[in-house]
Amino acid sequence: MRCKKLLKYAAGISAFVWVAVLFIFCEARAADIGNCLLCHKYPGLSRIDENGDLKLLFINESVFNNSVHANVKCEGCHPDIKKIPHENVRKVDCMLECHIIEPSSEKKFSHKDVETFLSRSVHSKIDKEGKPKKYPEDYPDCKDCHDNPLYRPLSFFKKVRPGISEIVLGRCRVCHKKDEFIFRFYNHITTRLHAIRSPKNIAEVCAKCHEDPALVARHGLSRKAVSSYAETFHGKAANYLSEGIPDCLNCHVNIGESVHQMLSHKNPESITFKDNKIKSCRMIDCHPHASAKLAKYDVHPEFDKEKSPMEYYFTAFFLILTGGTLLPLAGIMFLDLGRRLFSRKKEDKE
Repeated sequence: MRCKKLLKYAAGISAFVWVAVLFIFCEARAADIGNCLLCHKYPGLSRIDENGDLKLLFINESVFNNSVHANVKCEGCHPDIKKIPHENVRKVDCMLECHIIEPSSEKKFSHKDVETFLSRSVHSKIDKEGKPKKYPEDYPDCKDCHDNPLYRPLSFFKKVRPGISEIVLGRCRVCHKKDEFIFRFYNHITTRLHAIRSPKNIAEVCAKCHEDPALVARHGLSRKAVSSYAETFHGKAANYLSEGIPDCLNCHVNIGESVHQMLSHKNPESITFKDNKIKSCRMIDCHPHASAKLAKYDVHPEFDKEKSPMEYYFTAFFLILTGGTLLPLAGIMFLDLGRRLFSRKKEDKE
């Protein structure tokens, strides 16, 4: 009898466990098809890899659902994961074909074109002859410049401001019945109508490499590319979060081309080539009526006699002028202060 009771209790407990597991799976399915959030929804989920580095495996569902990759399934970027627990998970390859169909060609979407653009750019790891460049590990990969940015929807109905226009959404609902599709499509289109990042954020991304002393020295680059931009009117306005100011990409990428096609300033086809710089200055949003003299202004001046002689002597002159004016004035003030103190002591003694 006692054994039968124990079996009944065991059966009841096992049934409860199965119901709880099924409930959890159903809840997870509402968030993602593969139930990946069953485990990855816990903030403490992490591990130490073979190099001793901490790998955080937590996925914030709310943040991901508002990101530009919200419509991509987990399996779209992690096709090698077939079982739980995972084994030998490969690094994400951004060049894989995605499950999303590109509507103009009706083919699966891929970032292969980006790889082609990048191979011809100044950031390519290979040279014109197809051979690896020196220090290939210094050149950026996809994730060095890209995270999973959030949508920045733009509402331009009657006035320009960040946000979602309910008037526009009302027009969408005339034809489209599912709000989930409407919001995803609206966010995708409107976020492409303006920059995903602010000019200050763009400069910070570029600074990760261009302010690395060792990397800059290995490739003979300017040591103050980022700090010199910050000292200009453009950089100061960007620091105050102005979004109408040109950033690194506006000046270093040919107008109308992909940002992945950035060319060297020595390349005659580059927008930063000495004869082409005025084209970027004359963009409709910048200085459309500017003279050619504006392009001669150095956006990245350095206090260096060889690289920027004009800026060097101009800055040196003002440093001497300022010092020659303020230092004697400060000396006179200290002498006057001393005179007053000593004269007061003399009066106190008398």
